[in-house]
Amino acid sequence: MTEHTPVSSEALCESLRGFDTPTVANAIEAFGVRDRTAGYASQQIACAYPHLGSMVGYAVTCISDCTTGGPQRPSRYGDLLDALIAAPKPTVVVCQYVGSDRARGCFIGDMSAALFRRVGAVGVLTDAPNRDLAMIQKRVPGFHLFGYGAVASHGNGAILDVGLSVTIGGMLVRPGDLIHGDADGVITIPLAIADRVAEQAATVHRAEQETYDMVMDPNVPIDVIKARFSH
Repeated sequence: MTEHTPVSSEALCESLRGFDTPTVANAIEAFGVRDRTAGYASQQIACAYPHLGSMVGYAVTCISDCTTGGPQRPSRYGDLLDALIAAPKPTVVVCQYVGSDRARGCFIGDMSAALFRRVGAVGVLTDAPNRDLAMIQKRVPGFHLFGYGAVASHGNGAILDVGLSVTIGGMLVRPGDLIHGDADGVITIPLAIADRVAEQAATVHRAEQETYDMVMDPNVPIDVIKARFSH
């Protein structure tokens, strides 16, 4: 595949789903399009369902708060659904928590997961906790969930804004960014090179297998191995 080859968003995402996230991260480095310290989230953003493999989709962003007390506030939940419907598929709902007590925040439960799936989302990425983790697996099988642990209550929740740049675990996410995540964490894939990343990831796989074979070969001198691992 070259950068001039037309490809649908669904086909592109499916090709990238065949690789684990660290391999995709290594593949992105080959293009030199961003600093190596950018484009990935911290270990605070945990994968709830590692057995599902890789999540790939286009970011639809929002911010939320559910730990501010008082009367229930207006929520832009409907605007979020409209954005999901309008976005290229598949989508990932990306939510930054902006309340004062993130550890007691909550973004989604099983009902929201089901509704997000209905309008084309394959998963959620948030820096807030979530709830109903077992019921999401039961009612929305295959739905990916990345967040900051779990809580029992939804609190006084509201979607405050939709369609803006957010920061999740130190990673900047813009509306429309391509998200890739698995048990090892979450990254963004620069759109300018997205249609070449799967091919490069396959190259990374081959190179890593060659390196592994060399490391395990007792006939290869350590000095040769050291040279391979030196930058």
